Amino acid sequence: MENTPEKSQGVLGRMKRVTLNSMAERTEENRNHAHLSPKPKLFAPGSVRYNDITLFLRQLIMLLESGVSILRALKSLAMRSERAATKNLFQDIAQCVEGGNALWQAFDRHPYYFDSVFVNLIRSSEASGTLAIVLKRITEYRATRETLRKRVRGAMIYPVLLIVATIVALFVITSFVVPVFAEFFMRSNMDIPRNTRLLIEVSAAIRSWWWTPLALLALLAALYQFWFVRDIKRRLAIDYLKLKLPIIGTIIHKNAITEMCRTMGLLLRSGLSLLSTLDLTKDAIHNRAVAESLSAMRSNVEKGGGLEEPMRASGVLPPVIVDMFVTGEESGRVDQVAEQIADVYEEEVRLAIGGLAEALQPVFTLIIGTVVLILFVSLFLPMISMIDQLGAASGL
Repeated sequence: MENTPEKSQGVLGRMKRVTLNSMAERTEENRNHAHLSPKPKLFAPGSVRYNDITLFLRQLIMLLESGVSILRALKSLAMRSERAATKNLFQDIAQCVEGGNALWQAFDRHPYYFDSVFVNLIRSSEASGTLAIVLKRITEYRATRETLRKRVRGAMIYPVLLIVATIVALFVITSFVVPVFAEFFMRSNMDIPRNTRLLIEVSAAIRSWWWTPLALLALLAALYQFWFVRDIKRRLAIDYLKLKLPIIGTIIHKNAITEMCRTMGLLLRSGLSLLSTLDLTKDAIHNRAVAESLSAMRSNVEKGGGLEEPMRASGVLPPVIVDMFVTGEESGRVDQVAEQIADVYEEEVRLAIGGLAEALQPVFTLIIGTVVLILFVSLFLPMISMIDQLGAASGL
């Protein structure tokens, strides 16, 4: 069989991927034998902001590209940091590297800020001598992901604000407007229509039991946080339900697919094997319904199969995405296909968020219009009728 340069490059590429794959799979083993000191307790998880880490990485890239050593760059960035939490974090990373440990081991000490995807990418880049290149990819990945996350959060906040505004308006009406009309009707000593009496009774009940909806929301939030989310099966069911929500579910679904494809593209382009990529990507996706589809994909690939069968059977991946991945797998360009899908779906998420206001506006307009109609029929019409009756009686 002829040994062409293309085939030789393919063999070398596969050998490199296998080597990086085995390195990634031995992360836990090496972590246990790294003889690292205990993690410092100078800062609590969450005290360092996401953007602080991204800025730190950008500055680290600039220093490395200018010829500064890793240890000197880390010490310099730790000294420049203004916030105590970030300074302590960066100083600990620098001290760990100064103690003779690899950079990925220093990052691995802080899994709250540096996840398994990040650590394995740094580890493979140190082994291949492409640290600065991979850091650039990670920084772009983090910035893109954070931008998309903020857009999705903003999309989730908008309907919540509308609901809160509607509830506040209804509370003001039932607490201040309806009682004034109720007092007027009682003083008139005239028959009150049935719908008006019902509205007055409902208003009185709301004033007496106004705390019930708040308590119910707090209970639901507590159940979600401490009961649903902490069980794998219940979390999976909830995440499936999120994908089926009207209007908002489409945004959540497309965002999860964007996360999956963006992470897969980054890992494959950085030299990790498909098996390692599927493992790491599963942990990086927030929606477990989409993440679970990667387990079946990994199992099938490990057995020598392809991506098509488990992707089509997942029920959470659109057929067009499956077709594109199959094409990429056949041509050996899964990383490029994944990045193309991520770009397309990120744009679709942006458009869907932009159309969310237009989609929800008629719904809340209808709700407000219905409330106004009820007030007019139940309060203003009886009041006008009573005034006419009083005027007619006085004329007699």
